[in-house]
Amino acid sequence: MSRPSTTAILPLLLAACAAPPRAHEERTAEWREREVERDAAPEIEIDETADLARLLAYARRHNPGLESAFLSWRQALERVPQATTLPEPRVTFGLYLTAIETRVGPRRARLGLAQPFPWFGKLEAAGRAALEASEAGRERLAATLLDVEQKVRDAWYELAWLEQAIVVTTGHRELLAHWESVARARMETGLGSHSDVIRAQVELGKLEDRVQTLVDLRRPIAARLNAALGRPSDAPMPQAALPLPPPPAIDEARLAAELEASSPVLRAIEHRVRAAEHQIELARTAFYPDFALGLEYGLIGSARSPGVPGSGDDDLALTLGLELPVWRSSYRAGLREAEARLGATRAERSDAANRLSSDLAMALYELRDAERRVGLFRDSLIPKGEESVQALDTAYQSGNEGFLDLIDAERVLLEFQLQAARAESDRAQALAEAERITGIPLHPEH
Repeated sequence: MSRPSTTAILPLLLAACAAPPRAHEERTAEWREREVERDAAPEIEIDETADLARLLAYARRHNPGLESAFLSWRQALERVPQATTLPEPRVTFGLYLTAIETRVGPRRARLGLAQPFPWFGKLEAAGRAALEASEAGRERLAATLLDVEQKVRDAWYELAWLEQAIVVTTGHRELLAHWESVARARMETGLGSHSDVIRAQVELGKLEDRVQTLVDLRRPIAARLNAALGRPSDAPMPQAALPLPPPPAIDEARLAAELEASSPVLRAIEHRVRAAEHQIELARTAFYPDFALGLEYGLIGSARSPGVPGSGDDDLALTLGLELPVWRSSYRAGLREAEARLGATRAERSDAANRLSSDLAMALYELRDAERRVGLFRDSLIPKGEESVQALDTAYQSGNEGFLDLIDAERVLLEFQLQAARAESDRAQALAEAERITGIPLHPEH
């Protein structure tokens, strides 16, 4: 009988093996490059002069959620070579308790080495599924970065509104304190009434309470910003201030049309869909047998009869083993599981696309609404309110108008100024939300 031909066996072995996809090497190099850039970046200090750009740079380096997403991507990358590696080889050793006599001598022991090989295409399907899963991790990192930046911006813009609200309310409190002294002086001279003084004191007390509420609100908003930065909640925070940079012109139709391609959340789910498709391919290979190729070395003693040709010569055998796929109900269940996973992931992608489209529509509405309110209060209502307060102040001090009208005008002007500050902050926060949803840079600092 002729010896087995290695040239016939080699193609089978190569077909059963798989190397990590080339894209894995590129992504691994990209991950390492990012790691080097991050470690080599200069340390950023947060002091009283820090602006939003510095806060964003600090968050990119120190936010623990972002660090977790970065390492999760590396974790997923390291699964790719594991998925494409052959199973561990097996070494066996057998010792004959009872010698088996052969023509050339008794068999005493045998030593075997076998390498299992999965069915053709199994490792390739597993590698592609793992690669797509790692690509999903890469996109989740991008989505996490957008989420962190949105949280930093949102808290910073809220602080800017809060500081402006404190300044405006404190100014009205000081103005009302002046009017209270005027009302008291007019009462002492008989030109005013005691009720004017009481009204002024009541309004003054309400403004005092409002200022204290606003001042106390600094702590939780600063804690929210520190959490996004990856700092202790009580770490000192620089002071934000209005006005904020106006938003650029936005093509809303383009943002909506490009959402599926630009959103890292949707791209991550798309990679998971592709991974699920490869998992189906992998599940189908379970119906086919894996095999093992090996060598077995037999230890043979000397023959009992002298002069026997080949006496004591050890033997060598080529072995081929198969794993019989007999539990087919289990394999069918695995295939159904993979198909259900694919269906669920596709449904998740559709749901996420609909939800993000709805969120984008709301963010763009809030952006338009805030822009309209900024123009309304800044250009129309506040100038008219200031004019009304000045006219009523002059008329009151000359005795031509009542103190209640002056208080009402002051209260209306305060609300106009607070609403203007709120609208400016809302506008910036809506822009930040639109950028988080779409993944498209929209802020002036980009």
